[in-house]
Amino acid sequence: MTAIAAMTAFYMFRLYHTIFWGKENKEAHAAHTPHESPLSMTLPLVFLAGITCVAGFIPFGEFVSANGEVYHIHLDTTIAVASVIIALISIGLATRMYMPSSQPVADLLGKRFAGLHKAAYHRFYIDEIYQFVTHRIIFGCISVPIAWFDRHVVDGFFNFLAWGTHSTSYGIRKLQSGHVQQYAWVFLCGALALILLLLL
Repeated sequence: MTAIAAMTAFYMFRLYHTIFWGKENKEAHAAHTPHESPLSMTLPLVFLAGITCVAGFIPFGEFVSANGEVYHIHLDTTIAVASVIIALISIGLATRMYMPSSQPVADLLGKRFAGLHKAAYHRFYIDEIYQFVTHRIIFGCISVPIAWFDRHVVDGFFNFLAWGTHSTSYGIRKLQSGHVQQYAWVFLCGALALILLLLL
């Protein structure tokens, strides 16, 4: 937990100093330039931030537990104090490394640990691994055969049922001529055949 607090504090303040105090790095757009958001966007954020600041003091501990009893928090002071101290040290290191515009410490570490810096710059190649797994393995080895099976086997089966129904209905449609005399003749022939079978 302490290491996570250190890395989180360092990364967030590196991000803060790079975005708000670092050299401006933007693409030229003729249509617009960076500007502050209007009140229609700022006021909801302020409202949500205010709720966030006071939400922790709302007494709803009995709604957290399953049996309706108040959930009591057990705070480990040693871990909390150590995490805060480590976070403050990390904030100081991030400020020292990324607050100046030249950033000599960051450049020196980037040159000394070139391999790690390159891997971190490329986000440890997580995007490349994700693309390989999803496109080559999942899509290529799994999705393509499943799509072929669905298209040729499943759809083929239901197309065969549709073809069979259509062919059968086309073949027996001559029996439904609409002539009542013909229906009566067929009925009488069937009745006579049944009588003969029963007598025999």
